[in-house]
Amino acid sequence: MFALLKSLPVTTAMIACALLAHLLPSGNAWLELDFAAVGEGQWWRLWTGHLTHFGGEHLFWDLLMFGILGAACENQQPRRFLLAMPLLIAGISATIWLTCPDILTYRGLSGIDTGLFVWFVSDRGLAAWQTRDRGATLCWLGLGGSLIGKLVFEALTGNTLFVDSTAFRPLVEAHLGGAVLGLLCGLSGIASWFGRLAFTSSPELVWRQRTLSAVGHSGRQTSPNSPRIDGSAASH
Repeated sequence: MFALLKSLPVTTAMIACALLAHLLPSGNAWLELDFAAVGEGQWWRLWTGHLTHFGGEHLFWDLLMFGILGAACENQQPRRFLLAMPLLIAGISATIWLTCPDILTYRGLSGIDTGLFVWFVSDRGLAAWQTRDRGATLCWLGLGGSLIGKLVFEALTGNTLFVDSTAFRPLVEAHLGGAVLGLLCGLSGIASWFGRLAFTSSPELVWRQRTLSAVGHSGRQTSPNSPRIDGSAASH
């Protein structure tokens, strides 16, 4: 437990808080995203509401996906994960608030799970594309396409694929908001890569590299007609 907390502090802490919220008798009531309570000044619910769930099955599937995806993203980019997670959560809450005015309360990690999935897939897809690994690139693109299919299914049917949603209404808006924000996290890596590419291919840098290379070669090469000078040369 302590090893996980040290290597994956954000993911481990969020899983522990979600379990506590589910086990404590009044945990969900105090932490769920209640928009009326938020309007009265209980702003913490914008972040804690995603840690609450509608029953054990809902909790299990959300935590299973969050544990895998959160560990993968945090292990790859721990600093960015620490900074991006509060913004991702707040962004999904704001998306629900703006696009679902009829929703009074919200619970669940599924929006965050969707965002982390898009973040991880876009990041790994970029890495495969950089190394010109066509097979891996197509694989990551296929996973991204499967998510699009899942979102279309949810939008058309109003149901989820893995959880029995008869006790609550799944919000595809939360998943779409998470997907867009996760893509932005992935695009930040793409932007930094293009920045490095532009720097390494700038004309000034290329000219400097060629100049240094030419100087290095001229320092090592000797003319065939020039006298050899080294430590073993005999003095007159």
